[in-house]
Amino acid sequence: MNIKTWIEGLNIPGKPDEWEVKELFKIYNINTPNGEIVKPDDDFTGTQLEKPYVVKVCDPKILHKTDIGGVKLNVQDNIKGIITQMRLAFPGSNLLVEEMVPYSGIEFIIGALVDQDFGPALMVGAGGILTELYKDVKFRLAPIKKAEAVRMLKELTVADILQGYRGSNMELVPLAELIVSVGELVNDFGDVFSQLDMNPVVFSRGKWVALDGMAILK
Repeated sequence: MNIKTWIEGLNIPGKPDEWEVKELFKIYNINTPNGEIVKPDDDFTGTQLEKPYVVKVCDPKILHKTDIGGVKLNVQDNIKGIITQMRLAFPGSNLLVEEMVPYSGIEFIIGALVDQDFGPALMVGAGGILTELYKDVKFRLAPIKKAEAVRMLKELTVADILQGYRGSNMELVPLAELIVSVGELVNDFGDVFSQLDMNPVVFSRGKWVALDGMAILK
């Protein structure tokens, strides 16, 4: 699959949902949680997934799921009841059930946008609740080389956590490689690209994983 095929296969033309965005990430070898899309008339199988689960509303019209109760964490044996509740709250929307990814250390955000003067630009910073608290972010034009992505990360206030601070095992170079992959993705989109957000990105079991993803096309 390539960008063109992915765009042509979107359920709603020009408006990808989270599941579709994560399928795009996989083309660029960006890790995401194991998951299953559950359409309004489908049953959840879960045969390939391990508990606990995360259940999310998966609808391109809903960009900020947490604010409206569209995300349920640490779901165990009551998965069918949670799915029923979510369907009542968001009738007609798909649901995304994923394995809840264990991680330690801080979260990161990686994003991209189109600057009015300079074109596509990449952003990385402290993610999760730290995004608004510290506004610790750096920008570069896309695409980007790995050495520049490393420098970008080292400019962050939280850079020490990526370099073994207090025994942290979070790896800087693989995170830089992820930023490079996002730059390639944005470059391949061409003129149809508008915005991309990957938040949070966490370090789990020796690899960086994008827990959530959003893309906006022109």
